[in-house]
Amino acid sequence: MGVVQAIDFLAKPDNYPLAPFCVVAGEEAFLRREVIKIARRKILGDGDADYSLVTCDGTTATFVDVLRDVSTVALFGAGKRLVVVEQAETFLSQYRDKLEDYIAEPSVAGSLFLVLNSFPSNLRIYKKTVEKGVVFDCKTLSRKVIAPWLIEWSKRRHNAVLNRESAEALVELVGDDLGILDQEIQKLVLLVNDGVIDVRLVEANVGSQRQRKVWDLVDAALDGKTSEALRQLNKLLEAGEAPIAILAQMSATLRKLAAAAQLFAEADPTKPPMTVSTALDLVGVKPFVKAKTAEQLKKLGARRAKSLEQSLLQADLDMKGGSRSDPRLILERFIVLISHPQMRPFESLR
Repeated sequence: MGVVQAIDFLAKPDNYPLAPFCVVAGEEAFLRREVIKIARRKILGDGDADYSLVTCDGTTATFVDVLRDVSTVALFGAGKRLVVVEQAETFLSQYRDKLEDYIAEPSVAGSLFLVLNSFPSNLRIYKKTVEKGVVFDCKTLSRKVIAPWLIEWSKRRHNAVLNRESAEALVELVGDDLGILDQEIQKLVLLVNDGVIDVRLVEANVGSQRQRKVWDLVDAALDGKTSEALRQLNKLLEAGEAPIAILAQMSATLRKLAAAAQLFAEADPTKPPMTVSTALDLVGVKPFVKAKTAEQLKKLGARRAKSLEQSLLQADLDMKGGSRSDPRLILERFIVLISHPQMRPFESLR
């Protein structure tokens, strides 16, 4: 029992035993869903397993009802019952003492899983869960981890072969939302006979039209054309794009712009002048998007660059549960912020 990294559990689920009480916690919704899928299969088996699965809304569920469900002997599947409390922050806060008692003497009839956006390690119930149960850590993956993870995930889950270049191109075009990356892999697998997904296939078929629209949005914002940027946003939302996915795609470009601009700010004046091409190479911009990114870098400006990383971080945290505001409103506020007309461009970029 203890803390298990979600990506390790998904890679080798048989290496990690489950417990009657588990918490699936972290900002990455895709990892939370996949952990529950694997746990369900391990606990309930196949066949009639659906009859032994109970999913509760943590904002309204009562402890009495959850305890009844997890204590009722299952008549189907593997003979066990699985109760999953989604959005369990309210449930945990309201019944923390009862849950601590439950962890000490859990039901033998089934397993109870709480799904949370965060689970602070300084809580007493966290320490009790680590001691007697399992905490699945579903934290957001860093950019340097996503491409290797995607290579391994694609091979294991979709029998698809990606090399490092094609995986990095996918992340560049789609962003760091694991659920969307997984969807794109599923689409690409249908286009090949041998399961090999190379970078040319990615460039030709992944998010090209969507990415151009996001680039148009970023261009308008950096030009100070707030109304045009919001119009582009509305078109993307009406086309079915999720706000968090749009932010991820914007972030993929804006973070590199901010990093490149920082290189200009820190350039040694005694050495040859920094060029746009050199700065973009240093921050890892791929050749197939270099020309477009260079145009956007020239529009960014020093003042926006200084606060851009913090603004991106705040918008990302708000979108992933840090704010009760509607995700669309969070995104609109972010666009208004980065398109502020008082931000002036670099004069020295060449």
